[in-house]
Amino acid sequence: MNRRAVLIGGAAMLWAGAASAHVVTMPRSAEAGRPVALAFWVPEGCAGAATTALSVEIPESIVFAKPQPKAGWDIRLEHAPLADPIINEGVVQRERVTRITWSGGPAVPDSHFEQFTVLLRLPGATGPLRFPAVQTCAAGEKRWTEVPDASNAQTGLRYPAPTLTVTVISRLSGPTTK
Repeated sequence: MNRRAVLIGGAAMLWAGAASAHVVTMPRSAEAGRPVALAFWVPEGCAGAATTALSVEIPESIVFAKPQPKAGWDIRLEHAPLADPIINEGVVQRERVTRITWSGGPAVPDSHFEQFTVLLRLPGATGPLRFPAVQTCAAGEKRWTEVPDASNAQTGLRYPAPTLTVTVISRLSGPTTK
């Protein structure tokens, strides 16, 4: 089997998994304490209706979140004060982003997918990070807000919150940038 066939087959399996898994994060895992460009993949609309907005809740453990501009879309940020201000890139930061909402852009037909990207600095703790999301469509909405019980099993959830697994820093990773 040639390399191209393997890549195409792998991409098809990945897409099939993403489509059946609802709104998902890409990458699915990233290293603790590192920056990551996290994309939220929206693989379908709501019962055939086009997607018109996506609102994503940012976990409290993330103190730096910056959305990537998306042509034609408006971005609204909601903030909350930090219990203790931090120094971020030499600047005192007193609040964090709690929710990012993309809206007003060209509607995404049910037959297409879209991704919405955020630059994050991950916390030092490992484990799953949940990003409850609300997908608004021309007719209705889907609330991707379910979280697993203490066992962390995603099975049985009808509308699971998009999840990023934060992993231990690999010794083979390059140096971090501050």
